[in-house]
Amino acid sequence: MLKSFFLLSISVMILFQSSIFAQDSNSIQINAGFFMPMNSSKGLTGIIQYNYPLNSTINLYLYTGYSTWDQYKVTFIEDYSLIQKKTIFQSYSADDHKLIPFYFGSKINLHTNKLFTSYLSCEVGYSYLSYNSYENWKSINPETGEVQGYYADASTRKKINENLFGIGIGFGLVRQLSDNLSLVLSYKLNSNINSNYGSLFSTSETYSQFLFGFGFKI
Repeated sequence: MLKSFFLLSISVMILFQSSIFAQDSNSIQINAGFFMPMNSSKGLTGIIQYNYPLNSTINLYLYTGYSTWDQYKVTFIEDYSLIQKKTIFQSYSADDHKLIPFYFGSKINLHTNKLFTSYLSCEVGYSYLSYNSYENWKSINPETGEVQGYYADASTRKKINENLFGIGIGFGLVRQLSDNLSLVLSYKLNSNINSNYGSLFSTSETYSQFLFGFGFKI
């Protein structure tokens, strides 16, 4: 997987170098929206993006931004018994997530009509992730032995920093408002290749974003 990532990165860099003959105008895009990790509470995200058109169909882009969300949820299961009637318990093992991405990719225009242009995108990049990690403690009724719940132990909090590599795909619609201004609606699905959480495209490594923004030609 890492080999594929670096091959794809090199390919995109070559495309960037060959783009000096592009005819269309470059643009800056500012996006904001909802950040939705799997198995976590929803958050917010903001992105600033530089677009470089190779031609009327293919655009290359670079972006960075800032995303934040709170709890990473975990589920504990106990065996059912005469004493233990409730068997599924919800808690969390991390909170206060902050993500700063540095990504590059390409957009391919699929269809253009009088209202909008639709496109597909693919991207690779690096992200810096920080969050608090917790161990969970089990609450047990001392008289019956029944498990009453699982709770994050604040005394075990650890600050975690991770350097992540990821890939992503997306879909979007662009509405041209004027010669220099456009409205952009997009959806992205990303996953990290390496993390303490899990593997590529696991529920702990995957997140999606709904974004609303504007593009400004420069």
